[in-house]
Amino acid sequence: MNKEQLIEKYLENKLSKKETITFNELIKNNADFKERVKFHTDLKKAVKKADQDNFRNLIEGIEKEAQTKNIASRRPYIKWIAAASIIVLLGLTYFFNTNQKVSTNDLFVSNFEPYRNVVHPITRSGNKKPDDETLAFIAYQKGDYKLAETLFAKLYKTTKKPYYLFYQANALLKLDKANDAIPLLLAHLKLKDSLSEKANWYLALAYLKINDQQKAKTILKKVITNKTYKVNEAQKLLKALH
Repeated sequence: MNKEQLIEKYLENKLSKKETITFNELIKNNADFKERVKFHTDLKKAVKKADQDNFRNLIEGIEKEAQTKNIASRRPYIKWIAAASIIVLLGLTYFFNTNQKVSTNDLFVSNFEPYRNVVHPITRSGNKKPDDETLAFIAYQKGDYKLAETLFAKLYKTTKKPYYLFYQANALLKLDKANDAIPLLLAHLKLKDSLSEKANWYLALAYLKINDQQKAKTILKKVITNKTYKVNEAQKLLKALH
């Protein structure tokens, strides 16, 4: 299976276990493939918007970006620009079958973003050796989520500070390990700290990632009822799941 077919199956949430492993390896090790996946994912999101003027602006931006690529790497861009242009001309709202339900993985991808570091601002400390907490948040902010997850786990074990569970769970979600993130978020919610109201949003997304729609809906309703973090996004997400 070529890379384009792999991306198409990913967008349709039809990757087999073996294909998922291949896909994740490519995302990790192939910058060009990662860029193409982002392009296709962003395009799929955009074409699901009803506002065609915004969509036209997106296409123009894509075309300009494609001009900066070499001929070989421009081919997938050209293919999708052509398809997208046809959609605009036909006045369609969705790129895929309008009766096709958006997958929970698509909803997760379009809504998940690791929560920013509000606990331990990173500052220059001269020649002073950074402690484990500083190293953990540096790794987190740099996108080294594997190292960050390991360090947060170690820090929670030794200090029992609740926010380490929250950030460890975020790192695990970024690493596509929702099943491991869920118990951490549940534990964090029981401990209650300044980040607790954010944890429910990420817990709902984690349930989406593992395709547990019922639990995701329950948590989203809680976010909406309590009018906490991401309440507007929770309303839209709940509507998309009905």
